[in-house]
Amino acid sequence: MLSSSLYVNHVKKFVENINVENLNIGFLGVDETKKGDNHIAEEGCNEGEKQKNKEKKNTRTEDKMKVEEVRTKVSANCRIVKIKEEYVDISKWNLIKGEKINDNIINALIKKFNFKTFLPCQSSILEYSLLNKNGSNSLLSGDIYIEVPTGLGKTLSYIIAILDYFLYKKEDSFFCLILTATEELVTQILDVIKKFNIPKLKCDRIDISKFNTKIYFDDIINNDNIFKSINILASTASKFEILFYNNENLFKNLKFLVLDEVDKILSSASCNINNLVNCLTTIVENHQNSDKNLYKTRYYLQKIFSSATLCKASDKLMSLNLYRPIFFYYIPKYVNNEEFYLFTPSKKKKRIHLIELIRNISSKENLSMIIFCNQEDTTHILFRYLTVYFSYTKDVNCSIGKYYRSLSSVKRKKILKNFLGQKINILLCTDNISRGLDTVNVNYIVNYDMPTNYNVLTHRIGRLSRYNGRRGTVYHFLKKKEKSIMMKSAKRRYVETIELLKFKIKKLEEIQSNLKHLKPIIKDAIVKENLEIIKRNKFYSYDELQKLNNA
Repeated sequence: MLSSSLYVNHVKKFVENINVENLNIGFLGVDETKKGDNHIAEEGCNEGEKQKNKEKKNTRTEDKMKVEEVRTKVSANCRIVKIKEEYVDISKWNLIKGEKINDNIINALIKKFNFKTFLPCQSSILEYSLLNKNGSNSLLSGDIYIEVPTGLGKTLSYIIAILDYFLYKKEDSFFCLILTATEELVTQILDVIKKFNIPKLKCDRIDISKFNTKIYFDDIINNDNIFKSINILASTASKFEILFYNNENLFKNLKFLVLDEVDKILSSASCNINNLVNCLTTIVENHQNSDKNLYKTRYYLQKIFSSATLCKASDKLMSLNLYRPIFFYYIPKYVNNEEFYLFTPSKKKKRIHLIELIRNISSKENLSMIIFCNQEDTTHILFRYLTVYFSYTKDVNCSIGKYYRSLSSVKRKKILKNFLGQKINILLCTDNISRGLDTVNVNYIVNYDMPTNYNVLTHRIGRLSRYNGRRGTVYHFLKKKEKSIMMKSAKRRYVETIELLKFKIKKLEEIQSNLKHLKPIIKDAIVKENLEIIKRNKFYSYDELQKLNNA
């Protein structure tokens, strides 16, 4: 028999140093199929059994590849947890799980969010992230990596744990910092937190307009009074960096640091996020260790890194100072979406085919479509063509909007709100919108321009099927040389079939004839925009442009 101290050390060493071989014993949710199963004779098996055996073999291969990737690119010693396909009834969580969730949170998820079950990502991660309210002493607690495809519940998996900590500890100080890449994501995260309507919880963002930007923050912030009214601060990483330096003492009581869409933050040259994370870790650790009471529970900074492609930022993650890190990954089966492709070698043909596509599906109930373009100019010109065309033919009754970086923040927020509220049915945009935003009602994705990287394509398609297996449809507009990008993304998402889309020639010829008539009017409108005779971001119908030309 091992003594209690030896047993604890043995378990701790095992938990923190899982290797590839441990995958075969089902540890921490990884596939439990034994290596010996590989020799199962297929003779006498029906096609269904053969397919299952093939899927098991593919799963084991995927798991081993992921473990090797994490070991070599992220951390050699982190624990690795494969997220299981487990949908837990929210109302029964506290009856069947060891770590309880505050009833206020459970009730809000059911009544305000109208959710019935936790998604697999949430079910697995919450069992670990909820431990932090008991301090950093648990063998299972530690910093968390979350690599889960876009749209499968990453944000709630950490927000629930943060709010549960607040209610459990009755926290009244500034205890949580959430950093992300864009202001839109900051707004979305704060909106989700506020929707829970937690009593006495105070959340805010960094508003640069409140300060004189000609001087440094440390000239006007010389104590922690500014944070006495804040429990949770959400910000873009670049804004926070301005605030942080020379004000380190303000963050000594932090309990949570979240980096949402961490790969996008790390790709920004304007922010040294590694230094920020390591500095915050040291500040909190020194403050916790300054208490000489050995029996007092320690709360080291709980760091959570979230992204759909976390390993792609691995070269910048290796230098982070992490505490017993845990890497969660999830490989879902993308079986719900239908996908189609068509070859469109010229801009002219792309427009014609897109118009016919919209005509075919515009009558669908609750139409919500995102059309992705690679450039802002393409997005704007396409917006002019579609709005003028459909106001001329009057055969499609749906509203069209556009969304990209150079629009004002106020304009972007309004457009996004209208799209999410289904006041806008079709949204033309760049990839600025494809990361993290909760476009829960989207049922169509059109890749009007193919990205150069298949991971970007995967993020775009992640706008579909955000909750509870919602079915969606994807359309890819391709040049022949771009087909490989589509196929790489399909392979990553386990999509086996993408059908070739065809339209009736007569319909396309009709559209071509209409566009020939409208093209001079649209080109003239774009010239007038450049001369600032008309507003670039305003909707103009065919009749309105005709009146302007005749004036």
